[in-house]
Amino acid sequence: MGHLLWLSWQGNLPQAINQTLENYGGMRVYALDDPAQAIWFFFTDDVFLVLARLIIWGNFNELHVCIELFPGRLQLDRKGDISLLMDASLQNQEVLVPEKLEVWVHAKSCENHTCMPGIEFELKRGRRGMTNVNWYQPIVDMRMPFASTQSWLIVLHPLGNPLDKEFVDGWYGMFKRIADLFQHHKIKSIAEDYFVIVSIENLTMLRGFMRDFLLLVHDMDANGTSWPCVSAIVDRGNLNFSADVPQKINLHWDRLVSGFPYVSYRNAYLLGKGFMVKDLHFTGDQMTMDEWCNIQLADHDDREETLPILMPGKLTETIEGTTECFFCGLSSHKSINCPTRGMKAEIDSPWDDMANIDLYSMNGSFQKMEKIFEEHGANAYSEILDKEDEGAFMLRAILDITKYCQLRNVHRIWLYRLKDPDLEDRRHERDESYGWEIINNLKTYHESDLYQFNKKLLEIVDEHPRDPKLQTALGFLAIEKQDYETASQSFLRAAMLTSNVPLEAWNEFLAARTYEVQGSFANAIQQYHQVARILPDPIECRYRALVCRVKMGFAEQTIDEMLELIKLYPELFNRFLIDPGLERGRVLILSTLHGVWIEAEQYATAEQQRLKELRNKFDAWFPPDEGHLFRSTFNSKLESVESLGEVKNYIAYLKIIEQRPILEEELNSNIEKIVDELRNRYKAYLNDLQIVRDEFSWFPFPVAMRDFGRSFNDAAEILNWAYSHDFNDVNIYKEASGRLKDLGALRKDLRMRLHSLQLVRDGTLFAMTMGKTFFITEIVGLVLSFIFLCVVFFFGSSLHLEWLSNMISANKISILEVLVVVITVMALGIAALRTTLVFDSRRDALVAKAKKKREQDQQVRLAQAKEKNRVKKEAARLERMAEREAELK
Repeated sequence: MGHLLWLSWQGNLPQAINQTLENYGGMRVYALDDPAQAIWFFFTDDVFLVLARLIIWGNFNELHVCIELFPGRLQLDRKGDISLLMDASLQNQEVLVPEKLEVWVHAKSCENHTCMPGIEFELKRGRRGMTNVNWYQPIVDMRMPFASTQSWLIVLHPLGNPLDKEFVDGWYGMFKRIADLFQHHKIKSIAEDYFVIVSIENLTMLRGFMRDFLLLVHDMDANGTSWPCVSAIVDRGNLNFSADVPQKINLHWDRLVSGFPYVSYRNAYLLGKGFMVKDLHFTGDQMTMDEWCNIQLADHDDREETLPILMPGKLTETIEGTTECFFCGLSSHKSINCPTRGMKAEIDSPWDDMANIDLYSMNGSFQKMEKIFEEHGANAYSEILDKEDEGAFMLRAILDITKYCQLRNVHRIWLYRLKDPDLEDRRHERDESYGWEIINNLKTYHESDLYQFNKKLLEIVDEHPRDPKLQTALGFLAIEKQDYETASQSFLRAAMLTSNVPLEAWNEFLAARTYEVQGSFANAIQQYHQVARILPDPIECRYRALVCRVKMGFAEQTIDEMLELIKLYPELFNRFLIDPGLERGRVLILSTLHGVWIEAEQYATAEQQRLKELRNKFDAWFPPDEGHLFRSTFNSKLESVESLGEVKNYIAYLKIIEQRPILEEELNSNIEKIVDELRNRYKAYLNDLQIVRDEFSWFPFPVAMRDFGRSFNDAAEILNWAYSHDFNDVNIYKEASGRLKDLGALRKDLRMRLHSLQLVRDGTLFAMTMGKTFFITEIVGLVLSFIFLCVVFFFGSSLHLEWLSNMISANKISILEVLVVVITVMALGIAALRTTLVFDSRRDALVAKAKKKREQDQQVRLAQAKEKNRVKKEAARLERMAEREAELK
């Protein structure tokens, strides 16, 4: 609630009026040039003082201004959007701007303000157009100063150990630069006990100093010469300008973030447009303008953008008298009341569920979580965790951050010794230690039972002083009693008694955790680094050491290591995002994570576009209606990665970036496989057709080959088309697949025809070969027989063959007939035998001869084609050279 000031004017409004309203704590909410009017909001009663100043000024200056003051409410949402609440009758007012300054005050605004020194209120009848209520006009005493009561104190406090040399060099170098700002702005300051208190007298001075201070910090950060320093701006009010101001301010100085001044919302919005307001956390309660927030310069891009994550106030709040819970890291309860004590050990990692939560829906889940905390109090944890929604997943992840320190996981750590619990060969059987039972009892004991339980446990420890599990249990019992010194000693004693290296490291890790909870961050960091040297995977130790530095206030110095850890272990991104232990550096961490997020988002967006192209390629090569076996398996993988694109989460982005090339490689591999299969089928058809071609290349009856040749030419045309096109083009592949069916039909037809042609061809060749042999054998037999008969007939007596000569002479015709028949039969036998013996070689020789001639003709055609291409390329090259020479000319 506050005061709304409606200002309307004619002509040019003097800039001094706006400046005066700002100096008295006015916040301009709305302004319009035509008609010339503005609405200002005032948080305090300084509005009456500024009205008095304007009235005095109006007595000596001609001001065509009308001012109305009436009550109203200012509302701001988390985006900084402003709205005003006022009576509807006030919204519908109209007023004519008078010739001189007029000030009207609503009756409700005058209540409880009628006794202000130097200001009286006179009831007047409102002008036409004003709402029908009692209106008053102020009457002021011009002798009064009416100075603004707005003034502030700024407190600066450096972080670190004053005894360290780095602190001395860093802080005193920075303080020298800050002291120059004090001198430049002519403001007073006090430096005592490493606190610097600055007195600011007016809003103009506050704006100027804060802008220069933030610019100084920004420049020194860029140069690496700054020192972490926390700061807060408070209303001076009843505070004296003295060294005890830091103790009177309701702030935990050891939990503030360096580089981001703390200020109330009211003062933050009074600073104006040059500053950005940053919420500290989300709270379900109605917030007031006096609650704390951060500010930063609005014109520095490196800190302007942050991830819009606000932690629930109920998770990050600190209960008076309690320290951070050892088990879960929250400060809203004692360790004895930690919700993790009664929870079961997580079998599946909650971070897998976190990876599927949209970043921009986290705030909504945190908001619901906050409301449940308000309604159910301590029972809110079980109320949230029993559900299976985003809020439950996020709370499980938050509680899992310190899982190695929680009672619910002790048994698993003892069994698996910090190894993977899914590998059965690494599992160890339980021993006879009483520690197993004691840890189970610790999960259920209440605070009132701890004394008796401690007594019983000490008796067991005395009986088994060398049992490391009992020492560990003793440490956890001390934790629940908040006796951290005893707890750290017990854990270190357990580490010394443990022969197993991972369990020794775990106990030392617990000791480091006790240092951290006590606020002894330097010792904790040293202990974490010592444990990291033992463990094969030091991620937890490095992370806890980084958290300790952030808790010390040195968030700026952890940025490089945080980025390195995210690069090595991307799953840590979500942990940095929601870890309540990083509350002190949250603004800076969210600013840093924003850069990492944007980079991953840009890569993921590009990969999503490639995924769409991959989907189109996949559907083109493996259509749903063709029933490819590969489609069902690959489609499920592709849909899984595509669904990640609907989740705006860093891990989901990385999975897209990682999986998309793998899927593309797998798809290309299968495309190459089916292309090779198709190409091999064409090669098989080509080989078959080459055999067919070679078979009918020698055929004695060309006329009978017309239909066969036509079918062969059709098949050859398909093959020529296939070998002249690239099957890696999906359209060519589909066409080639279609033509393959035609080619198969042609091959089948050619084989059937070839069988008939082979019978004719082989029969013809056999007959011709046999006829030739028969003819030659017959002629040679007849000639030899004729010669033999002549020799016997003429020279028979001299050869003592008179009987044969006489017989031939007596039966010439009969002998000749018998002889011709015998020679013919013999010739037929010899021809048949010889043809059978030489037929295959003769046929193969003819086919080989025809094939050789075809190949020679093909080589000639190929050489001619190459020469033609060479001439064409040469002509093109000469043409390009001519064009280039023409361009040069």
